[in-house]
Amino acid sequence: MEIFKSVFDNFMHIRRSGFYMDSIKLFKQYGGTSVNLVNFPEYSYEPENHYRKLYDDTVKTAADINSNGINTVITVGPYPLDYFYFLNSNKDPLYYMKDGIDLAVKYINDGRADALGEIGYPHFSISEDVYNRSGEILEYAMDSCRDYDIPLILHTADMDNQGYLQIENMAKKHYKVNRIIKHHANATDLKYENNILKSVIASRNNIRIAVESKNDFLLETDYTDQKEKPGKVIPPYSVPKRALMIKNEYSNYEEILNKIFIDIPYRFYRKDFFTL
Repeated sequence: MEIFKSVFDNFMHIRRSGFYMDSIKLFKQYGGTSVNLVNFPEYSYEPENHYRKLYDDTVKTAADINSNGINTVITVGPYPLDYFYFLNSNKDPLYYMKDGIDLAVKYINDGRADALGEIGYPHFSISEDVYNRSGEILEYAMDSCRDYDIPLILHTADMDNQGYLQIENMAKKHYKVNRIIKHHANATDLKYENNILKSVIASRNNIRIAVESKNDFLLETDYTDQKEKPGKVIPPYSVPKRALMIKNEYSNYEEILNKIFIDIPYRFYRKDFFTL
């Protein structure tokens, strides 16, 4: 079902242990054309080879998605909760997560991936020590991306404007604000006075708030592909369905869809398939 020439989900996890390509086929059936595939935490890998195995699996999954006619942006990198995995394994989280960042940069520079993430802070209350060390890891990621102009995808708890400004100030010191995006943002975050791009969960209410804000944003499902938790997130076809909603509700739908599915993704990821 063609809705628009490009329909992009900016954040999706697809897993072999989940519904896997059935999720992608649903996305395509409803009109989706491209996804940002983000590695999903997998703690069965031993710490020493954790990130290499995780990234390799993500790259192979992207190849399967491509073979189903869907273009992919590939995002690899340490997840904030990896901190506790390494800590519980009696390993130094900073050493292993920084090493994971170095490896992600190598994959990106080798052309096997496109962006680094999702990285930042756990989305629940943590100790001051964990918060500070997570900040050190994020700063290291920004420094590592800086020399290669790598897109960086941020994971945090919900933030107020002060929280966004703290991240923005960090980015100004260590990277560039326009190369960072906050994933799983609330649509109401678009009212804040900061310059960090937001990727908004594709619910109907969020769409209306985001469109009316007149600010830049991307759409995502944050689909986690967990058979054991099928109702945890919105379905993989949600972004195409919201694209159809925009087409039906806004007379300037072509301008809106061009912006969120072509112009902004190309500016951020610089992938040729966004220039259709």
